Amino acid sequence: MSASEKPTWNGYRLGRPRSECEWEAFRAIRRSVDFESEESPCDPGEDLAAGNYPLLLWLDGKPVGAIRIDSLDNGGAAFRLVAIHPECQGQGHGRVLLREAEDFARDIGCRKAVIYSTMEAAGFYASAGYAEDTWDDQYFGGVVLMTKALHYAGFIPPDGSDPPVGG
Repeated sequence: MSASEKPTWNGYRLGRPRSECEWEAFRAIRRSVDFESEESPCDPGEDLAAGNYPLLLWLDGKPVGAIRIDSLDNGGAAFRLVAIHPECQGQGHGRVLLREAEDFARDIGCRKAVIYSTMEAAGFYASAGYAEDTWDDQYFGGVVLMTKALHYAGFIPPDGSDPPVGG
């Protein structure tokens, strides 16, 4: 099984859309949270660019969330268009999506997760261990840059100190 398709726990599965039906589910979730309009083209072009990984979070065979992870040149992973279907929000699926996305990013060699968050969602990301970071050259007004180091379980820094909490 590849890094783009791995079973998770308790009925969850994170994987790439594999059929037109799954792509439609991916786009429908993004439309439901206003990331895409009904008129958006059905061509997944940018989603399938080299280093970009569009992923669906499934629960018991039903798509509940979508994310695109872009592998960055600096060892980072940009978590883009993180979305949970509105009917499924508030049930813990967002935390599962983040945890599974972090595992996926580690599996493809990334050491840091980067999220350009809305002001409204920044508290959610902070509660998941993300910290507000200084802006890089990709600043967008009204957006909070959140980052988290992607340490492997059991990671101990070379100096023997405890890893920093949340990044």
